[in-house]
Amino acid sequence: MSGGGAGGGIGPLEPGEGTWDGEGSRTEPRTPLPPGWTGRPRAFYARHRRVVLTVASAAVLAAAAFRIYTTRPEPPVVLPPSAPSQTLSLAYGQPVEPAPDGAAFAFTVRVRTSSGPPVTVERIGQPSPALGVTIKPRLPAAVAAGEERELLVLIQTKDCVHVARNSGLPFLEVTLSNGIQKEDHSYIPGDRYARDLSVALTRACPEDRDEPTPSPS
Repeated sequence: MSGGGAGGGIGPLEPGEGTWDGEGSRTEPRTPLPPGWTGRPRAFYARHRRVVLTVASAAVLAAAAFRIYTTRPEPPVVLPPSAPSQTLSLAYGQPVEPAPDGAAFAFTVRVRTSSGPPVTVERIGQPSPALGVTIKPRLPAAVAAGEERELLVLIQTKDCVHVARNSGLPFLEVTLSNGIQKEDHSYIPGDRYARDLSVALTRACPEDRDEPTPSPS
């Protein structure tokens, strides 16, 4: 029997399933996989490869779009334009001598828009019903940002009895618009304007003109 042992040795036997391995541990039986199970995912992918890739690509694109959306910078807040009177300035120029026929006082004003949309000067007036106002060139006049225009203002006396000869009319009433907002605003041209206006009105309506004519004795 020694020849059989020399021709092919027999190694140690592996413990069988459900038996002891000789060192105190028991081997668990292996559950056999269903026939053909390992090939099913591969076969499914082979049959539906285009659909799987499309779904995967869509998921990647959706994730990228979501990331871009959540990390996008916030758009700047667009503020409405300022009121017309906050961007348009009106400055007294100088009296025009002699005043044109029919005018008690004539003077120039300079209007300028500093920024924003163009501002349209729709009306220039004054608060006294005893006086009339004419503007040349005729209004409306649009003044773009950075632009300055000169206007001629003519004051006519309509009622000398009620004309104030002092500096009681220090401001001009102006109606402005910028395409979004329309506004009535009062501009105070300054002390020089009030003084020149008072002198002109006193000349046009002397005080003795308002006094009653004494009856002959």
